[in-house]
Amino acid sequence: MNQADAAIPTIHPSIDRPGRPHDRFVPLLEAQGYRPIGRLAPRAARAIDDSPWSIGCETCDRGYVDFDQVGPHLGEIGAKAVRLQAGWARCEPSADGAYDWAWLDKIVDACVTQRVRPWLEVGYGNPAYPDGGGIGLAMGIPTGDRAITAWDAWVAALVKRYADRVDTWSIWNEPDHGPDLDAVTYADFYARTARIIRAAQPSATLMGLSLAGANAYAEAFLRRLDERGEADLLQRLVYHFYPHNPDASFDRVDGLRDLLRRYAPHAEVYQGETGAPSQTTAFLAMRQHEWSERKQAVWNLRRLLAHHARGIAMNLFQLADMHYEKRDGALHQGHNTKGQLATRPDLTVLHRKASFAMAQHVFSTIDGRYPLTALEALHDRDNKTTGRVPWQQYAWTPHGGDRPDLVSWWNASDAPTLTTYGLWRVAGLAPVPFANPVLLDWLSGTVFEPPRTGAALWRELPLSDAPFALIERESLPLQQD
Repeated sequence: MNQADAAIPTIHPSIDRPGRPHDRFVPLLEAQGYRPIGRLAPRAARAIDDSPWSIGCETCDRGYVDFDQVGPHLGEIGAKAVRLQAGWARCEPSADGAYDWAWLDKIVDACVTQRVRPWLEVGYGNPAYPDGGGIGLAMGIPTGDRAITAWDAWVAALVKRYADRVDTWSIWNEPDHGPDLDAVTYADFYARTARIIRAAQPSATLMGLSLAGANAYAEAFLRRLDERGEADLLQRLVYHFYPHNPDASFDRVDGLRDLLRRYAPHAEVYQGETGAPSQTTAFLAMRQHEWSERKQAVWNLRRLLAHHARGIAMNLFQLADMHYEKRDGALHQGHNTKGQLATRPDLTVLHRKASFAMAQHVFSTIDGRYPLTALEALHDRDNKTTGRVPWQQYAWTPHGGDRPDLVSWWNASDAPTLTTYGLWRVAGLAPVPFANPVLLDWLSGTVFEPPRTGAALWRELPLSDAPFALIERESLPLQQD
């Protein structure tokens, strides 16, 4: 952290009315003639058969999040998978091969009970062993002979213990975050660990890289796996990108897909960690920008829709705020506000943020009924001609359907704003045939009857930095206000 970062002010929470869905669009839409008819009825994970959405519940291994406090909210947000960090150092606090599984058993079992599939990330290091690596980001992998042997034993024991509840494993977090772990060394470490997992669970899905920075690191990693003849050990190439504009960075993702076609054509890309903070801080990703709960909700919303529209599964970072501590050799200290739950320094839950409600609305609506496949961007023709696309527009067709029943659009030219501004009225969105459409405000969950029907509907629709959607009425579960 530098002095300039330390000087960034914190946004006062009164901007956001903490603890409520963001509903500032509702009176603006009513002024345009949209009549509220109810609210979207969120569905818990147990009521959703399947979806590609994952929510993060990271850092429990280091005590920055208390799962006992936030776990009861997990199923209610509606994601069908959850990323957990297995925490070698917490599992084996002494260098004696005796494992403490109780904390992880409780978390994994609670996820399964709520019908949320846990996937485990193996890491970080273990300072109990000489040259065992550190407990946090950029603190090094195990390198000493004794530490590597202990790592191998822990990974094998971990997979054996949870193989009946976990089938997806990610190997290390952001190895490129820092100067000390080059891509070749990481590839060798990845392959070693992947072989142990595959031996214990032949059907395991293996995820690697969790790239934070440049694609060149990914290329060197893939090239090394290919040279070893072990590219088959990678099913998902994971990236963690944090652009200030949530509709940016997809050119880098296209570059990763190109690399996979060259070195591992069987594998797919996966957004394993991305999410916005709700307050401006001098801490970790996107610290150089100002934030509010409203901006967080819009950023996360656009990020979710932009990934699904491009056929990319995504893990939203994360369920709860994290309170990092500089102990046991950890490098960072501070309040990381990327959670959908605001938490106090004692790790208890303060309130659900606007982004929690937004995520419920997306996860409840775009579930496994819709194929996870790249969609055609339906942009205004004139903007295609000029090369500048001020908005995104996509239409989703359910499995087995012959036409879309959901279309969403938003201004994608800039990052979201801290507070709500007036709605534009936009003409030129590509019309999509609907029988009985209603308009959904993703942020508040409010559902409206449009003031116009047929072709007239498409000649004047609301446009903002936050997406709206038109959905066939019978496709949307409603609760009456």
